[in-house]
Amino acid sequence: MKHSAGGGNRIEASFLYPTWQLNVNINPLHESVVDRIDAEYAAFYNKFIFDKQQVHMQPVEASRASGILIPGAGPHQPVSKTEDIAIPRLESTGPDIKVRCFTPEGDKPEGGWPVMIWYHGGGWVLGDINTENVISTNLCNRGRCVVISPDYRLAPEEPFPAAVEDSWEAVLWMLGAGKDMLGLNISKIAVGGSSAGGDLAAIMCQRAVTRGTCKFLIQLLSVPVMDNTAGPSNNVSYKENEHVPALPYEKMLRYRRHYLPDQKDWVNPEASPLFWEGGWSALPPAAIVLGELDVLRSEGEQFGKKLQDAGIRAEIRIMKGQPHPFIAMDGVLEAGREAITFFCESLHSAVYPPN
Repeated sequence: MKHSAGGGNRIEASFLYPTWQLNVNINPLHESVVDRIDAEYAAFYNKFIFDKQQVHMQPVEASRASGILIPGAGPHQPVSKTEDIAIPRLESTGPDIKVRCFTPEGDKPEGGWPVMIWYHGGGWVLGDINTENVISTNLCNRGRCVVISPDYRLAPEEPFPAAVEDSWEAVLWMLGAGKDMLGLNISKIAVGGSSAGGDLAAIMCQRAVTRGTCKFLIQLLSVPVMDNTAGPSNNVSYKENEHVPALPYEKMLRYRRHYLPDQKDWVNPEASPLFWEGGWSALPPAAIVLGELDVLRSEGEQFGKKLQDAGIRAEIRIMKGQPHPFIAMDGVLEAGREAITFFCESLHSAVYPPN
């Protein structure tokens, strides 16, 4: 098992963003966070990001066309094979779903490869099958398992519950046709995701318990959305970090309104898994990483506490001084490398338990 997530890369400003701009304003770090934010993140932000248009202040189409969703990622890790597969639906309606599958180097274990499904972030609005390949290849290489990354449908064109339906179809495919196609051991399965993807991963665990479909060995949750009713008036971290870079309150609210245009759905457990009323003691253990300066920190802590109160192991790590996107910035942030290593080691321990 390898323990290095890869060092930083030199980042060229012209590579990070195209020349397209729309009424671009300079966005210095807000006075409420400037003395609290991690120095590495602040240096990168002040050099490469502060003068770029904020996502919630431009059309969705512009954000999707802007290139890299989050700059600062490290290198991909080597894998034996990467393949894109269009999977048919078993329970929902819509087009086939593309999944990207990463297979580790080396010999397949007796019984087949352990497998993990990883859901990318992007507020259910941005991102695609390419968005978090660095994380996926780390999990594949260092966790020694096949990683499946679904290209789920996005809002506002396809609002809730489209992303949930697509995420679940990937689980069903993994348990069915994917098992033989990829040589999987479906007694050793895991799930995870970042931000909106963490929301989807937690929901998949709850669905699996409710429906008796499968048992995940672990859920890896990075800065997950757990409560779509949260805001500065009712949530500690939203109040503390309302004006933080990367995911200020107004940006999160815009994502929420795109994905959940009917406000009644904000409390639906398949949008806000913190409100699930099923058997928490049947859920899998969790490895959770949160940013101290992330609006989503408190709901992530609350989710972990509910697991712990139900007798489920939930290890929560809060990355000091970090705003929302640190795990996707492992090329420039030590906190990103630490978070990926924590996930890789947690995954490996779950699917290859010590004797």
